[in-house]
Amino acid sequence: MLFASYRNPKSTEYSFRHFLLADRRNLLLAGVAAITILLNLIIFKMIYPYADITADTDTYITAATYNMPANLWPVGYSQILRLFHFISASETALVAFQYICLQCGAFFLYFTILYLLKPGKIFRYGAFFFLLINPLFLYLSNYVITEALFLALGFTWFALLLWMLYKPGLFIFLLHGIVLALAFTIRYNAMFFPIVAAFPLIICRAPMWKKAIAVALPSLLIGAFIIFTMNATYKATGVRKFSVFSSWQLANNAMYMAPYIPYDTLHIPQDCKLIHQFTHAFYTSSYFDAAKATPANGAYYMWETNGPMKALLSYYERKYSIDDNFSGWAHTAPVFQEYGNYLISHHPFAFARYFWIPNMVEYLRPSPELIGDNIRAKHGTPLVMQSWFHGTPATVSSPLPGVQTSIMMKYVMLIVFLQFIFLEEIIRYLYLKRHRYARRIFNKVLVLFGVFVMVNFFFSTLAAPVVLRYQLMLMVLQLFATLLLIEKNENNPIPTPKEMKEDEAMLGI
Repeated sequence: MLFASYRNPKSTEYSFRHFLLADRRNLLLAGVAAITILLNLIIFKMIYPYADITADTDTYITAATYNMPANLWPVGYSQILRLFHFISASETALVAFQYICLQCGAFFLYFTILYLLKPGKIFRYGAFFFLLINPLFLYLSNYVITEALFLALGFTWFALLLWMLYKPGLFIFLLHGIVLALAFTIRYNAMFFPIVAAFPLIICRAPMWKKAIAVALPSLLIGAFIIFTMNATYKATGVRKFSVFSSWQLANNAMYMAPYIPYDTLHIPQDCKLIHQFTHAFYTSSYFDAAKATPANGAYYMWETNGPMKALLSYYERKYSIDDNFSGWAHTAPVFQEYGNYLISHHPFAFARYFWIPNMVEYLRPSPELIGDNIRAKHGTPLVMQSWFHGTPATVSSPLPGVQTSIMMKYVMLIVFLQFIFLEEIIRYLYLKRHRYARRIFNKVLVLFGVFVMVNFFFSTLAAPVVLRYQLMLMVLQLFATLLLIEKNENNPIPTPKEMKEDEAMLGI
C-alpha cells in the first residue's frame, strides 16, 4: 500500500489508495480518464500518423544512436530513447508512451489535490475536463523532444511537494529525490526546482535526519550527474564543462544590449577581445537586423548564420582543426561564459532594459515557437530519424494545415488570461480575508503555488528565451490554483471542528 502509512488512526481520512480505488466517484473519474486518454490517442494518431520534429530532434536521436555520454543538451532523454528502442522502434509507440506518461503525471497531481484539499465541483470537474479535453498534451507528446516527459516528471515532482506538506515520510523524500534528479537529466530547467522544494522541506513536520536525507539524496544524484557530464565532455572535446549550451545562452542574452552601450576596447578581458570585435562588426554591418535582435525572436545572436557567435565558432574550428559540432561549441563556451558575465556585470541596467524587461513581456505572452506548426511536413524527416524508426517515411504531409497554429495561439491567449486572473484571485483571497477561515493545508499549498510562480518568473525571464513549451507547467499549475481560489472566494464555509482536528492531525500540529 503506497501511502497507507500516512493514515492517522484518529482521523476519518482514508488512505490515498482507498481514496482512489474504493471511493466510487473517484474510481469513476479515473476510469473515464483512462478510457478518454486512450480514445484521444487513437483519434489523434489517425489524424497525425507520424511524429513531429524540431531542430533539437536530430541532436537527441544522434546522441541515442551513438550512446553519447554528453551533448549540447542533457543526455537523459536520449538515454530514454535508447532504452525505449529496445522495446519498440515505432515512432507511434514512442508518442503513445510520452502521452501516457504526461497524463499519468498530470492526474497524479490532480488526484493528490483532490485528496488533500477536498475541493468542490469547480476544481474537481474543471481541472478534470481540462486535462482530458486538451489537444496541447497530444501535440506536445507527438514531438521527439523532451517536453512531454519533462512535464510528466514536473507534475509528479510538484505532487510530491504536496505530500511533503501533508505527512512527510522517508518514502516521499526518497521518491522526490529520484524524480528531481531524473528531471534534471532531461532538462536543465529543473535547476530551479530545489529552490521551490526548499519551502515544503523547511516547514514540514519531519525529523532532522529525514530532512537531511531529503537534501542529500538529490544533491548526490545531481552532483554525480554533473561530474559525470563534465568528465564525459572533457573526454569528447578536451574542455571540462558541464553545460556547454548555457554558456552560449548567457552570451546571447548579454549581446542584446551590445548595440546600445559604448564600444569599449580598453577594459575588455583579453580572452574576450575577439568576440567583442566580432559582435561590434556584426551590429554595425548590413547583416544586422535591429527588428529581429530582440528577446521576442529567441536566441537571435546564437543562431544567426552571419552573427558573432557563429563567426567565433568558425574561427575556432579552423584554428584548432575541429571537425565536430559539439567540440566546437565546447571550445568556444568558456569565452562566451566570460564575455556574457563581463557585459552583464559592467552594464546591469542596460541588460535589464534590453533583455530582462523585454523578456518579461514575452513571459506574459510566450511565443508558440517551434510547436506552432508541423515542421516535419515542411522540412522532411532527418536521415538519423529515418534510420532510428522503422518504416518512417522521408517526407510527410500536414493533414490539417493551419489547425495546429490556431490551437497553439489559443493556449498563448489562455496563458495571458491566467497570468492576470491568478493575480486577481490572490488579491481577492487576501482582501476578503478568506485565508483566516481556510484550512492550514490549503494556505500552505497556495503559498507553494506562489513560490513556484515567482521562482519560475525570475528563472525564465533572466536565463532563457520565454516560449510556450517552456511555460506549460506554469500554465497548468496556475489553472489549478485559480480554480481553487475561485471556489474559496465565491464560497468559503468556515471549517467544522472535525475538519480542523483532521487538519491538525494531518500537519502534525
